[in-house]
Amino acid sequence: MKKLLFVTLLVNASAVLAATTLLEVPVTYHPNAGVVAAVKQECQIESMLSTRVGSMLGKLNKTGDGTIETGLEASDNTLLRLQITHILGVGGGAWTGPKAITLTAELLENGKVSRKTKINRWSVGGVFGAFKGSCTILERCADAITKDLSRWVQNPAYKIVEQPAPKEAVEAGIEVEKPAEVIPAMEAPPAPDVPQAAEPKETN
Repeated sequence: MKKLLFVTLLVNASAVLAATTLLEVPVTYHPNAGVVAAVKQECQIESMLSTRVGSMLGKLNKTGDGTIETGLEASDNTLLRLQITHILGVGGGAWTGPKAITLTAELLENGKVSRKTKINRWSVGGVFGAFKGSCTILERCADAITKDLSRWVQNPAYKIVEQPAPKEAVEAGIEVEKPAEVIPAMEAPPAPDVPQAAEPKETN
């Protein structure tokens, strides 16, 4: 009986150790994500996140690069799906103001979402970052997001707290915008009834 219990525990432990979390790549943008086209093209935020988060998961898993292509069989692995909802970074380096990345993260088990969270992280240029480009500043945001995800993936009780806007953003009246809701197209209202003119009466 004890031997059977030991074997059962060993099998369960092996299953837990075998279970890994893989980042689904490519990282995507929300259809209504707010992002300047030049920043999107130059900085390649999706690749930035894929590299950092994938590397982090690879270290946690102690095998592979921590990623899996969208559409491939995930087996018993847990999938981490990221979607960028907003990028605050208008180019021009540090002096154009604070930069920020906002995204949603989902953990999928057997194809179903088990946990979901929103993450936004800011970074400010300033004197020490005056000669840094926008992409370099956004990399700091990506690094902070990767650290958040490392703890969130490992600990279901860990809550990611939304980062308040820095004073530079508050003073400038800058906020991280939320993606516009997708509103289904409405059917055209029926045309109003137009009264027809009465036909003239014939006279003798």
